[in-house]
Amino acid sequence: MTQRWINDFGVGFKVRWFLILFLACFSLNQVYLNAQSGEKYQRSDSKRTPIYLSDLEKCQPASALAQDWKHNKWRLLSYGTKNFNGTLLLATEDSRPPDVTYPLDRKGWHAVYIGIYRKPFTSPKQVKVKLSSDPGYTSVKGLDGAKDHRDHLIDEIFWKAADLTGEKIIFRQIVQPVVQHAWIAFIKLVPLSPKEIAALHSDRQRSDSKRLWVHNDGGVINLSGTPQEILDTLEPLKFSDVSRIYWEGATGDRAKRFSKIARNHSMELLKPITGKAFFAHPYSRWFAETWMAYHQNGIDPFKVAAEYARKINIEFHAAYRPGGFIYPPPNVILPGESFYEKHPQLICISRDGKPLPRMSYAFSETRKYVVSLFREMATDNPIDGVAVLYNRRPPLLAYETPIVEGFKKKFGIDPRVIPETDPRWLKFRAGFLTQFMRELRHELDQVGQQLKLKKRLEITAVVSRGEENLFHGMDLAAWIKEDLVDTIIPYSSAVRLGAYEPTWENSEDVNWFVSLVKGTKCRLALNFLPRDLTAEEYYRKANKLYQAGVENLFFWDGTERVRKVLRLGHQKEISEWMEKGQPPHLPNSLRVRVLGGWDLQMETPG
Repeated sequence: MTQRWINDFGVGFKVRWFLILFLACFSLNQVYLNAQSGEKYQRSDSKRTPIYLSDLEKCQPASALAQDWKHNKWRLLSYGTKNFNGTLLLATEDSRPPDVTYPLDRKGWHAVYIGIYRKPFTSPKQVKVKLSSDPGYTSVKGLDGAKDHRDHLIDEIFWKAADLTGEKIIFRQIVQPVVQHAWIAFIKLVPLSPKEIAALHSDRQRSDSKRLWVHNDGGVINLSGTPQEILDTLEPLKFSDVSRIYWEGATGDRAKRFSKIARNHSMELLKPITGKAFFAHPYSRWFAETWMAYHQNGIDPFKVAAEYARKINIEFHAAYRPGGFIYPPPNVILPGESFYEKHPQLICISRDGKPLPRMSYAFSETRKYVVSLFREMATDNPIDGVAVLYNRRPPLLAYETPIVEGFKKKFGIDPRVIPETDPRWLKFRAGFLTQFMRELRHELDQVGQQLKLKKRLEITAVVSRGEENLFHGMDLAAWIKEDLVDTIIPYSSAVRLGAYEPTWENSEDVNWFVSLVKGTKCRLALNFLPRDLTAEEYYRKANKLYQAGVENLFFWDGTERVRKVLRLGHQKEISEWMEKGQPPHLPNSLRVRVLGGWDLQMETPG
């Protein structure tokens, strides 16, 4: 195997900071941050140079490679940098090639980088990568193309540190649900010293840094109906600071798992009276087709996720959207005999007596049905707890007869003639949702006893901001006092659960929740919003929250977002980084001078 050794890239500096890059946080597509751990784990022999494996034409099988664009083939394209030449491995929309394998022929521990080529004015390119022994793939993503037509670059994107003895690297193009361009330039290997290896193993054994919790909506889409997509979702979280995942198992009366109680997603379920399925959004079709494949293959993705999470030492909690019985227009309402359609007497009623398109938890029938879904999820799968996702379309209570008549009986006044913000009314109405939490706690405790679990099944509530919770029917103080909830996760500090506004910038918003759980057994995690934060912004915000007394951080739809900050739980390192003011560390980039025989140094616009 040809190995290109590069000696004049300022290697001394780069290798000295190597461990900082892979032990500190890394971003797949934005910013690398220096967490100041480099002094502690600095290489003793920094003169050793990285190895660039740029001869990707050696990938196997050879039948999957071509010198030109062809269907079901990777294209090979020659390139040259200042110091070495290589062969690009390219795939686009029409390529859809099979997986290819590169024979590493290496021994021992290395840091592994993937060189991703980026052409000017193009979107980031990404590819799935795994070692031959890995159960799942990791998506490695490059950077946005430069805004100068002359800047053809290759970015060295850190992938992971691993023992490469007997291993091969496998590349896979992402084709589902949306095809992604894969432009691979090389594999970069940096051998690790014995001290670095020992430090790496020690770090992976830490428990104090496992502060990150993530949510996954269970909307698995791989169309093939195989477990691979689920494994690919969880694999990057292995050895990270993620210690808990909330995986949605149902929404309303629709299951995201195999269920005997709830409706299951499939093409058959989604067919209207005409017999021909109609979808208002491609996502809905992809989702339905995927679930048809899962049913046909007898594979429950929820079960696969639960079992693999256990294998990689991540707690698995079953999440549920209590407001998901019906969605507002123009969203597609699933046809068929839904719980909502069959029980019009259980829906919410407005202040002026009009029906509202929401199931009401004021009725015992609604609560009993939902509790039965939780029981099924807890019984059928190895889970550590459940989560009630109150952050999606509250409130679940309005002016239903049981609430109105109960209030009249207690206070001697009709609640419809007093302000809707009257403290008496808010507290009384919230009591019905508190009753639901009591029933849920009782049922889960019964399940735990029946299964002879060593640890109590936990209950998490994802909630609204501060005092707004009571307006939405959630009496958090009562839940905590009665030991009905083990974890509180406020979704946003913005009014009405705004998802696109900066969160937790005001210390009073943070202190409200810190004070709420102080001195209790209830744990607190704060959700990070908006979603498009850079890695650097994540770290700065995390540092403020840690200083305010927050111990855990949460990421909604986080199995992808959290990849930017897989080391965000290392509180001390973050504090030191902030204190010393280390600048962002961008991935090393090499300039492409020659591409397919073209001298790019002579390239002009047009």
